[in-house]
Order: sequence, then structure tokens, then C-alpha cells
Amino acid sequence: MSQAVLVDDLLNLAREYRQAYYDLRQVRPISWPRYFLFCHSIELVLKAYLAQAAGLTEDQLQKPPFGHNIKNLLNRAVQCGLRLSANTKASIGLLTEAHTKHWPRYPMKKLNTVVLIYQCEADADKLFVAVYAALGRPPPFYLGLYSESMLLADANK
Repeated sequence: MSQAVLVDDLLNLAREYRQAYYDLRQVRPISWPRYFLFCHSIELVLKAYLAQAAGLTEDQLQKPPFGHNIKNLLNRAVQCGLRLSANTKASIGLLTEAHTKHWPRYPMKKLNTVVLIYQCEADADKLFVAVYAALGRPPPFYLGLYSESMLLADANK
């Protein structure tokens, strides 16, 4: 698979998982299926950025130090030039433990503090907009009251 096809495939999947997150009804304070869709969309959009910006292959993106590790993907993306605010990076990074330990996919054996994803939604929007803009793509979804330039400006603070 060419890098261009890999980037397109990852961006399309990221957008589809994010849309599925919005389409799935919230049924309780923590809907694990929605949590998975949200985190996986973030993982995929970061992998798309790294596939293009760093030339990482599908195999490299699947193996350590990346895999499902949102924080490692995010840190490498920032090293490769992705511009995000410290607050956005911190917010997105908080999702790493739940995602890497597959909390949304399997029952937890012990009680853990869980980041509520609604607290990260605005920062995930900023991440998506920043990645799509960096890759020369139009915004991935309707931005509502926000313009792309407003989200990019806020993400880069």
C-alpha cells in the first residue's frame, strides 16, 4: 500500500469512527462503546498525520512505541511539526491509559479513575482540524459555531 493510500485510509477511518461516536446514543455516564469510538478516532487521525509527516509505515504505526498509545503518537506528531496548545495536548493525552489498556473493550478488573470523554471533545475537534489542515485537507466535519481558523488559533495557543 502506498503512503498516500495509507494516509487517506486512516483519515477516512478516523472520520468514520468519530461520526459513529456522535451517532451512538449516550445511555449512561460512561458508554464504553462510545469511549472506544472516540479514542480510536484520535489514534487513527494521529497515525494518518505520522504516515504523511514522518513517513511511518502501517507496520511501524502498529508496533511499539505507537500501537494504541495515544500519548506516544501525539508526542511524535508534535515532534514532526503538528501544532497544538499545551492544554489540547494534555487533554488528549489523558485518554492514553484507558485506550492502551482496552478499558472500553473489556470489563475492568479494578476501579480506576476514568477521564470523561465529553471533557475532551473540544480538544479532539482541535486535533482533527489541526491534522487535516497540516495535511492540506478540508475540515473533516461540520464545525458548528466554530470556524476552522478559530479552532486552529486556539489549538496553537
